[in-house]
Amino acid sequence: MRERVIETAQQLFLQQGLRATTMDQVAESVGIAKKTHYEHVPAKEALIEACAETFLAQTERQIRQLQERHQQDALLAMIATANYTYQLLVKINPVLFAELRRLLPAVRTQIITRIQALIQTHLVQALQAGINQGIFRQNLSLDLIPLWWSYVVIHIILNPNFSQQAQRPIAEVYMETLLLFLYSFCTEQGRSLLETYKHHITHAYVR
Repeated sequence: MRERVIETAQQLFLQQGLRATTMDQVAESVGIAKKTHYEHVPAKEALIEACAETFLAQTERQIRQLQERHQQDALLAMIATANYTYQLLVKINPVLFAELRRLLPAVRTQIITRIQALIQTHLVQALQAGINQGIFRQNLSLDLIPLWWSYVVIHIILNPNFSQQAQRPIAEVYMETLLLFLYSFCTEQGRSLLETYKHHITHAYVR
């Protein structure tokens, strides 16, 4: 039952934001009494933390599977991961990012730490694989780039103020920024592949 509560609450938080989603609404959506709901998750902040942990674990697992599925083509692995991330961002109400910053800074810090670790692990692996395959330039800094990309993700892409100033959805800001980065990483061979693959950031990627 706890898993159902977290799954339902996660969907509501992503769609509506934190303030607009109430404990009563979660209980009603699951089809249980409010008392039963509190037996599984005692407070709203605890529910938000549980949802964040579940969401991040699901994301990490999915990205790992995509990297493994496309390990023979580092660029396609990155495009597949980008498609997954793009589809997630399309579904998230931008108000959620602002609310986390304002209402739950400790939870936001935990999420940022996990995102940074995820980028560090998978981006270094993907870049090294791409270098070995001749897709990415040999002189890429594997120390600087993950730090650079994590900063851009956290402080620009996931910053709703930037999205508003750019007058573009967060998912579109992510896609355009990622393409800019990928073109700068690629060799001539890689750029040719990127022209073939880039459409799949916003549409189903090649399996």
